[in-house]
Amino acid sequence: MSRPPDPKFLLRGDMDEDVHSLLFSINSDVEHLYAGDGKGTVHIWDLKTNRIKYQLSDGWSPCFNLHTTNETDLIVQRRHGVIDVYKISESKWILDRSTNYEFCSFCRSQLLSEKDAVLIPLDNSTVGILSLKTFKVESTLDPSKLSYNDKLGMVMAMKPLVDTNGLILVAYEGGKLLLWDMRKNDVLSSLTVEQYPMTFDFDASLMQGILGSASEKLETFEMSPNHTLSHKSTRLLEHVSGIATLSVRPDKKIVTAGCWDGRLMLFSWKKLRPLAILKEHRASIYDIVYSQCKVEAYDTKCLMAATGKGGYISMWDIYN
Repeated sequence: MSRPPDPKFLLRGDMDEDVHSLLFSINSDVEHLYAGDGKGTVHIWDLKTNRIKYQLSDGWSPCFNLHTTNETDLIVQRRHGVIDVYKISESKWILDRSTNYEFCSFCRSQLLSEKDAVLIPLDNSTVGILSLKTFKVESTLDPSKLSYNDKLGMVMAMKPLVDTNGLILVAYEGGKLLLWDMRKNDVLSSLTVEQYPMTFDFDASLMQGILGSASEKLETFEMSPNHTLSHKSTRLLEHVSGIATLSVRPDKKIVTAGCWDGRLMLFSWKKLRPLAILKEHRASIYDIVYSQCKVEAYDTKCLMAATGKGGYISMWDIYN
């Protein structure tokens, strides 16, 4: 492995010790990074000044995920089953709508932008599809009819697959990865993985995914043209007890694993060749995000941000 690079900057401010979620908002007018913390506050960082510009605080429950759409300005998922929607009006952020789907979970919600909906974890191994128009759960992915339903456990992680007409991957506590067809409410394929999967990511261009769990293993898997899931490889990571988050960079060249001990482990995406280990953080990583376009303030075409337990955010220009 090459010598690890240094972070471009560390964002430290009036944030809780636990920062759970990050989201870039980059366009011709603003270069912002949203950060949701353990006290329920969303901090909006201006990357041109590296200072907090706004703080949104309308709840005590930790902010587990953040989304933006063309219809609404900011969607916040809170750990205790709350979805808040904020709008900006005359440079002020206003809590526009809020709903409580009454299920407490560590699983992150996922945005279905084409459906104007959000995937949310529910009880009994079920995924709900929450409409952002009606703010009701309009449909569910319910595995109760599967022969192994009682062995699935809680929904741990999920991801809609880009450009695949309603296909969604869902990882379950008991060690199953299911490929759902949302249009038919049917399971197309299943794959046995490590128990307690914590995170996964999927690259639809290569039809390849990667999964991390409460263990030292990184698992890669593939999807065939007829939508069959299959195991590809397993990599054992030294001195790793668990992987909290995985993120494939938009250009599909590298994947970053955020570990429970605070390390950020970088691999080439196609062959999973180790590239570097970043040790700026000393406690568990909770989120890793990449900018989808160039960030002028940092003079990089793809900026990486990472955060977790410790109350700060590290900013990286990695192999660009």
